[in-house]
Amino acid sequence: MIALVTDSTAYLTKQEAISLGVHVVPTGYTIGGKQFQETYGDCNGDFEPLLARTPNCTTSQAPIHAFSRVFKKLVSNGYDVLCIVMSSRLSGTYSCASIAAQPIPEDRIRVVDSLAIAGSLNLLMKYASALVREGHPLDNIARMVEDARSRAGIIFSVSSMDTLRRSGRIGIIRQSVGTILNIRPVLLCEDGAISACGSARGSRELIHELTGHIPKDAKKIILQHLSDSALMEPLAEELRALFPEAEFSAAPVGPVIAINIGLGAVGVSWIR
Repeated sequence: MIALVTDSTAYLTKQEAISLGVHVVPTGYTIGGKQFQETYGDCNGDFEPLLARTPNCTTSQAPIHAFSRVFKKLVSNGYDVLCIVMSSRLSGTYSCASIAAQPIPEDRIRVVDSLAIAGSLNLLMKYASALVREGHPLDNIARMVEDARSRAGIIFSVSSMDTLRRSGRIGIIRQSVGTILNIRPVLLCEDGAISACGSARGSRELIHELTGHIPKDAKKIILQHLSDSALMEPLAEELRALFPEAEFSAAPVGPVIAINIGLGAVGVSWIR
């Protein structure tokens, strides 16, 4: 038997995690001096108004002891463990999970750096769950997920670069774009890191930029947003027209991502 483990930034709903056989390790965050834990995508409450009025919010990676507790319980119950976590280029979570796995016999556990986050990590977890159901052995599933990383991606836009710059998750961008002249940056998470790939003025141009970077053979597509719901319907319509064979869904985004990229964001994830 193989059990799957990930961190909360995969934003699986509680029911999805149960049905997929995925155990979610919480990620910590602090708002106004109060500490919280991000869990399932649909169990984080109405955090957006709180973030909007509270400066200097912070996040912390899922700790070693939290992974260790989950790993030991699963192994003692007879499971082999495949842990897939957010990109090591965006967080120390992969390092924490790897350290927690060290006491476990090597043939019982694998920790994979997804080189992904949010929707793209969500899709990789669903792919891994399908492989488990098909009966593949642990090593094979780990290798197949690693191979699938290059087929998964996420493109997104934020209303302002300020929060993302402060988070340190992106290098220096040539100019600060945001609400000025209604210009928004378009950003990719590729090879585990965030990079700028363009900008757009107005909703129509932004939709064109977002959809234009998605591979034509995308098989599954996830839409996500933070306080930018007005763009979701026209974006979904455009995606359905361009990718009629793809499977579409929408997934929540939690406070950890919101704190690091800011409110007023919209993103599209895919897997080929």
